Amino acid sequence: MVYEDEMKRLEQAEKTRKPIDPISQSFSGDLPLEGAYAICEGNIQRRLDSGEKIVGFKVGLTNIAAREKMGMPDSFYGYLLDSMVLESGVRLKREGLIEPRLESEICFKLKSDLQGKDLTVDDVMIATEGICASFEICDARIGNWACAYPDFIADNGMSCRVALGGTWHPAADIDLPNERAVLTCNGEKIAEGAGELSMGHPAKVVAWLAGKLADRGKGLKAGQIVMTGTLTGMTPMEKGAEYAAAFSTLGEVTLSVV
Repeated sequence: MVYEDEMKRLEQAEKTRKPIDPISQSFSGDLPLEGAYAICEGNIQRRLDSGEKIVGFKVGLTNIAAREKMGMPDSFYGYLLDSMVLESGVRLKREGLIEPRLESEICFKLKSDLQGKDLTVDDVMIATEGICASFEICDARIGNWACAYPDFIADNGMSCRVALGGTWHPAADIDLPNERAVLTCNGEKIAEGAGELSMGHPAKVVAWLAGKLADRGKGLKAGQIVMTGTLTGMTPMEKGAEYAAAFSTLGEVTLSVV
């Protein structure tokens, strides 16, 4: 299989919790994006074959100003599997991860299929069952998070875990661009931000994702969730810390690291 070695390197890094050098460094030129997708999708298929199920997607680099400052050409997505989904209040074991970072996000849950390019905010809102407060725990299999854009794709968008607040609010009830999140660690405020940081409107992130999936002959399915990008930056997770994100309308999501 093409890219078999690269797939195995990432798979082993996750299993052993030992990071590797960027996959892109294995190539004389840049790792082509099609190759990066092949590596990601190959490893996801292995997990599906072992019994896991796709429950949704995460989208990264949705803060356009931050993305441009990093010199990245676009946002990226990764798959979320049922084994990755946790509930608010979870006690997460630090030794099971490599170099985890926490993000406070607005999560969508779809009530109908959504596919195709050039979808609008209204298209997304109509297809949405509910919105909830959430954390994404990202964890790079690439050492020190030091990699080129294709590596983010190959490494499944640095996906690791998500913790969902548990209460799904009707989309029409939320002023999504102005929905604010305040992140605290052990009761002390460390960051805050609003939904407008996610491409100006979190529903635009879902539309972007549908367009990217359409390019690959795929689409979003009813019941799937979409994590729309951090409102509070990426926070390194420390053992013994308790994190909480209080949203202005969506409520609170919490977790502790043990």
